[in-house]
Amino acid sequence: MEQLLCLCFVVYMLCYVHMPALKQKGKSMISRSASPIILHTNDHCAACGQQITGVYYTMIDRDDRYCATCIATRPRCSSCGAPIGPDHWQLHDGRRQCARCHSVAVYDAAVAHTLYDETVAALRQQFGMELNIGTLFRLVDAPTLAGLCMQTSNKWAMENHMPILGLYHRQGHIRVIYMLYGLPRLLFRLTVAHEYAHAWQGENCPLLHNETLREGFAEWVAYHHLLWLGCTKAARRMLDAPHPYRPALEHMLELQQHLGMGGVIEFIKQAE
Repeated sequence: MEQLLCLCFVVYMLCYVHMPALKQKGKSMISRSASPIILHTNDHCAACGQQITGVYYTMIDRDDRYCATCIATRPRCSSCGAPIGPDHWQLHDGRRQCARCHSVAVYDAAVAHTLYDETVAALRQQFGMELNIGTLFRLVDAPTLAGLCMQTSNKWAMENHMPILGLYHRQGHIRVIYMLYGLPRLLFRLTVAHEYAHAWQGENCPLLHNETLREGFAEWVAYHHLLWLGCTKAARRMLDAPHPYRPALEHMLELQQHLGMGGVIEFIKQAE
């Protein structure tokens, strides 16, 4: 039977595998081996609560500061990548959530379905992206998503060892968008937009096999959905963070400059 699997990966605040995109006062940092710059501050670490007397780190778009010890040794939030303190939540599938992400996370299936429907309605309004065949929605845990990925032997996912946030799965006439439970609301909507774009591609782009165009278009849809929601910082993060899909998104935005938004949609329908 015909199968199609399209994945959305973690997280625009993360840098490479589980290393968050960090910045050090006066210097951009993406690895633990960078040379430190010693600063003096009376602030306290957001993870351990201890006073920071030397170098400190911040997450992109956040004011919280973290000491070097917590950056190097503490587990990270599965959603945002920040070092977690004692006030965190352990989910049943092994993921950890910081207090900030937990406060806006989507755990309830009914709430998730409402957000899913709102996102799909917005995409129809934004882009006219209607589906002729309905797509089911399922809220699942991390092992379920990983199992579906393994069933299809998706080499990209396995080679990059990146947690999966959502996927569009088509097997014969059955089409399903699976979403990871416990995602913060904005990340949930971004991922739904990405996966719904793949569902739309399945009906409207029968010749499209170019992975750069496939993933780039899905990211382009998610990017513009964030702008439609007024989340300009989150949209900008998609162009700043070293995510594997960023070059594909940048390619689609270059096409948009020449073709316009409607032209991008018509282009992708004819692409191979």
